Amino acid sequence: MKTGELIKQIRNEKGIKAKTIYDGLLSRSMYYKYESGLVETTADTFLYILDRLNIEADEFLRIFSNVEQSYKEYDEYRNSLNNAFKTASLTEIKVLEKKIISEYQENGLVRFYNLVLIAAAMRKKLGRIVESVVVERKEIAHCLLRSEKWGHYEYGLFIDTLFMFDSNAIEKIFEKHNWSNEYEGEDIKLENLKVKALCEAILVFMKSNKSNSVNYYFSLLNKIEIKSNNVYALGNKKFFAGLKTINDGDYEQGLKIISEIFSLYQKLGLDDLYREHVAILQDLLSVQLQNSKLKKRRKA
Repeated sequence: MKTGELIKQIRNEKGIKAKTIYDGLLSRSMYYKYESGLVETTADTFLYILDRLNIEADEFLRIFSNVEQSYKEYDEYRNSLNNAFKTASLTEIKVLEKKIISEYQENGLVRFYNLVLIAAAMRKKLGRIVESVVVERKEIAHCLLRSEKWGHYEYGLFIDTLFMFDSNAIEKIFEKHNWSNEYEGEDIKLENLKVKALCEAILVFMKSNKSNSVNYYFSLLNKIEIKSNNVYALGNKKFFAGLKTINDGDYEQGLKIISEIFSLYQKLGLDDLYREHVAILQDLLSVQLQNSKLKKRRKA
C-alpha cells in the first residue's frame, strides 16, 4: 500500500474534504494521482498533509504497519478462497470462512466483511443442497453501487463475486457505472482489472443470449486505451473479439482470431492465461451447443 492510498483512507474516515488537505500543496490532478498510489510526494509536503490530518508521524507509521499486515492477510484469505472455490473444496471454504469471521470480528474492516459474505455464498453454492445467496448478493451489490468510480478494490470485488450475479443483476450494477478514467494508461493494474471485469460480464451476456448487452459492453471494451506492452489486457481484448465473432455466428473467423492469440500466448509462455481462455472457449461452445439442442427440441 502506498502512503497516498492510506492518506485517502484516513481522510475519508475523519470526514475531511480533499480541498482542506491539499489546498496550496497539490493540484487536483496531482492529489488524485497521489491518493491513487500512482505517485509519491516530497517529504515536506507529506509532513504538511499529516499536520492537516492531525496525525503525528509516529502515529502514521503505526497505522501504516497495521494496514500493511491487514492487506497481506486479506490477500492470503482472498486467494485461498478463490482457489478453494475453483477446485470445489467445500471443506476448505468452511475452514476459511470461520477464520475470516474471526478476523473480521477483530478488525471490523469492510473488506473482511465482504470476504465473509463471499465465503458464505461459496459455501452455499457448493453445498449438497444449493442455498439462496440473495442476502450476500444484495450486500455486495450495495457496496458496488455506492461507489461512483471504481478502483482496484471495487473491480476486484466485482470479479470475485460474479458467480453470485445473473445477467440482469450485472446490468443493474453497470447501469450508472462510470467507466471513464482520466488517468487511463498510468495505472496498469486498474487497466487490467477493468478489462477483466468487462470481459467476464460480456461472457455472462453471451451465455444469456443478450446480444444488445454484448455489443454495448464490447464497444466499451474496445474504447479502453491500452499500452502496447500490456500483453494481458491486449490478449484479453483480442481473445474476446474472437469469442464475439463466434457468438455472432462466424465460427471459422472467430476460431482463426483465437488461434492467433493462443499461438502468441504459447510463444510468450503465458500458460495461465492460455488455460483460462481455453476453459472459457470450451464453456461457451458447450452452452451454445446446449442452446442449439433446446431450439431443435422446441421446433420438433
